[in-house]
Amino acid sequence: MCAQKASAPARLAAGLAAVVLVAVAAAVAVRLTHRRDLPAPAAVEPPPQGRAVDLKERIRQQEFESGRLVAEIRGDAFERGADGLNHLRGAIEVANLGPDGRVVSRLKAAEVVYAPGSLRFTVRGGVRVEAGDVVLEGETYDYDKAAGLFGTNSGGRFESTTLAGRAAEIAYDEAADEIRLGGGFLVEMTGPASEAKTLAVSGESLTYARRERRGRAEGRAELRGGGSLATAETIVFAVAADDEAVESAVLEGRAKASFMNDASKSGEGGEVDGDRITVAFARDPFAVRDASAEGKVRLTRREAGGAAVRVEAPVAALTFDRGGGLSGWSASGGVRAEIREADGSVRSLEGEKASFDRAADRIRAESVPGRRPVADSIEARVEADAVMICPAAGGLQASGGLRCVFRSETAGRTPGFFTPGEDVLVTCEAMSLAPGGASALFKGNVRARQDEGSLEADELEFSSEKGETRGRGGVAAALPGTSKEGEAAGAVLMRGQEMTYVAETRALSFTGRAAARLPEASLEARTVAAVVAPGGKSLRSLSARTDVIVRKGAYEGRAGAADYEAAADRVVLTGNPVLTDGKGGSARGTKLTFDLADDKILVENEGSGRSTTVIKS
Repeated sequence: MCAQKASAPARLAAGLAAVVLVAVAAAVAVRLTHRRDLPAPAAVEPPPQGRAVDLKERIRQQEFESGRLVAEIRGDAFERGADGLNHLRGAIEVANLGPDGRVVSRLKAAEVVYAPGSLRFTVRGGVRVEAGDVVLEGETYDYDKAAGLFGTNSGGRFESTTLAGRAAEIAYDEAADEIRLGGGFLVEMTGPASEAKTLAVSGESLTYARRERRGRAEGRAELRGGGSLATAETIVFAVAADDEAVESAVLEGRAKASFMNDASKSGEGGEVDGDRITVAFARDPFAVRDASAEGKVRLTRREAGGAAVRVEAPVAALTFDRGGGLSGWSASGGVRAEIREADGSVRSLEGEKASFDRAADRIRAESVPGRRPVADSIEARVEADAVMICPAAGGLQASGGLRCVFRSETAGRTPGFFTPGEDVLVTCEAMSLAPGGASALFKGNVRARQDEGSLEADELEFSSEKGETRGRGGVAAALPGTSKEGEAAGAVLMRGQEMTYVAETRALSFTGRAAARLPEASLEARTVAAVVAPGGKSLRSLSARTDVIVRKGAYEGRAGAADYEAAADRVVLTGNPVLTDGKGGSARGTKLTFDLADDKILVENEGSGRSTTVIKS
């Protein structure tokens, strides 16, 4: 029937129309939704002797505005119950109509209860609100029109084409245009063209201000999506103007964000945690775009091949690729990183600031005034103006005033030419260290030293796998000499344009106008080869070939070849040797011997006229 006066059902119709409008607003707004207890309804006198009165059946009520039908209410029965409250029961349906007469929202329930003369309603029994693509469901909802509060403490669900969620408590504050979820909640969002969940927010409670499009989740809140999982005591997020995506989030209190790379099954990914983390999201596709962390930041990254990096710093910034995989990071304020390479090698990196570029697979630390980066591992300690480490491929590069110490603990990795079990110090302008320290290349004014032994060159390359050392660009080597009774050992100095040392044979060779300086003599030749004594502490023997020149004092010997034995302390020249005395005198023979121990020179001639001339040098 259609009432012409404001009967009880008519007043109920106006109230329920408001309920639907507010419920719909709440459902649409629930883009991410804290508990607020609703005020208790005022006490109402019960009917006489506890009986129901004013009973009406088959209720149909219509509401008009300016002659247009705007709402329609249906129910099986209306009565004032024994509790003194008005009840509308049985298959209740409240519809709101638009200007064109079509239903724009609908409420269904088993019962509506309210106090006479009041606009405080309880809707219960399979409550369902529909508005467009939005559905709100639950067992009981309360609405206080004067206070502008709508909600439930008995659990509710909501769903749309881009949104689904649930909470134990749902409240909507009409005046503040604010939605609150409490008692534990979950909200899931999808993109307009996707059936997969793109974002999920959960926690103990959530407050969402619709005007500001800003939400606050509390109680070990969690935000999952875009290739990441973020958790914190509190998460504050901002929603896009179209309500279809979260643009950014701020995590505080035990904040942590985990991320996966494109190949999520490969084991790649990592996490960052700190006192505060800020995350920004991209929309197409929805993924983490960048993030920043501050306050005791710890960043961990895992590579598919088993490489891993752990970074500690006061401040860090992260960037991500289109798929939500970490593409780079930077840290500052005093950085310490531990890098586990794919082969299991572990090294640390310390400095004021550092950064990582995934495309180049490179962590780079740079110096600042008063502090230079240091890389440390079981095989070497490197200090330089810039240090770069490749976590996945392995290895290290450094440049600028470099100091590298090869550690004595790794005897098997000691650079060839030097004695195992003792530290080796190398200074230069740049270096490259292969994974696991298998080889090392030093460039630019290179100086390597161990006790009295040393190497200098424009470029030095050590290979612990092959046991070889190679030098290029003007190489000079120093070896301790053989000590004589009562005398200190004199160093043996050797040089050439190029040098090669083979640890297996202890063979040391120089080419390119090579030279050697013994304690009592010197020699030059196109090539000079030597054998180092076991232990690498001294010279055992030496040989020179082609255009050999030996000098001792004023005497000079020239020949095609020369050989030196440290034990005998003699240099023997062969191949048409010629001796000159610096005064114009000369002598020839088949063999010329410089006896350095006895301070003598012997010129020998073989054949029918065999003779030996002895000269006191």
